Amino acid sequence: MYKDITCEIVDKVALLTINLPKTRNAMSVTAMRELLDALNNAEENPEVGAVMITGAGDKAFCSGFHLKEIPLDNEEVGVRDHFRVAALWWHQLLHKLVRVRLPVLAAVNGVAAGGGFGIVLASDMAVCADDARFVCAWHTIGIANDTATSYSLARIVGMRRAMELMLTNRTLYAQESLDWGVVNRVYPSASLKDKAFEIAKSLAYAPTHLQVMAKNRFHAGWTQPIEECTEYEIQNVMSSVQHPHFRPSLLSFLQGNRADRPQVEFPV
Repeated sequence: MYKDITCEIVDKVALLTINLPKTRNAMSVTAMRELLDALNNAEENPEVGAVMITGAGDKAFCSGFHLKEIPLDNEEVGVRDHFRVAALWWHQLLHKLVRVRLPVLAAVNGVAAGGGFGIVLASDMAVCADDARFVCAWHTIGIANDTATSYSLARIVGMRRAMELMLTNRTLYAQESLDWGVVNRVYPSASLKDKAFEIAKSLAYAPTHLQVMAKNRFHAGWTQPIEECTEYEIQNVMSSVQHPHFRPSLLSFLQGNRADRPQVEFPV
């Protein structure tokens, strides 16, 4: 049982919802701990093949961290200690999103600001509603950017665009977020979560071990020389051809039983 999130396992998808709509799903420390716990449990559950993260309601995916938890009436030490604790849980959560041995899809309903934007960027894929918007927000409230955006933002949108978003604090709207590669698809707000679940379900029924190999390689290969990348790739190939999935998949393909299309399709 969770307090600030909900977790449902539906058709091999771990559907994780940040459930704090009164604060536009701003992440409390409790929500961070619970989301991390839910990701750990999903990873250990053999009945789960993918994770989908969204926000309760239709106004916000996640508006960052919970500002009202900051003890502003306390002395400076109290504020500092609060951020040390919050940073600990944010860091663990972002590390897990990148390292969890499952594909992670973010379904962005409404605003994704600050840490909410960080969660989207750390997810493997993302789709959003046509009224979604993304904003860095950190400088507006006087703090430095975090939630792994120094790792993820420039990788996804490029250095110039990352600097533009962070330094100007401008809002990125749905269509532009698609053009910039922040999301994979944009859907009407009313159908977003149904469309996102279709994608998550397709991911869940695809070969998870191969998805995880690709995920790990893309994150690590970014900073490795080609010799190191190809060495790890051949290790993955050797592991994959010894997996029980390989032989029937190859025979089925050679016999013409597999349609010539991606395993995971985006609904229109």
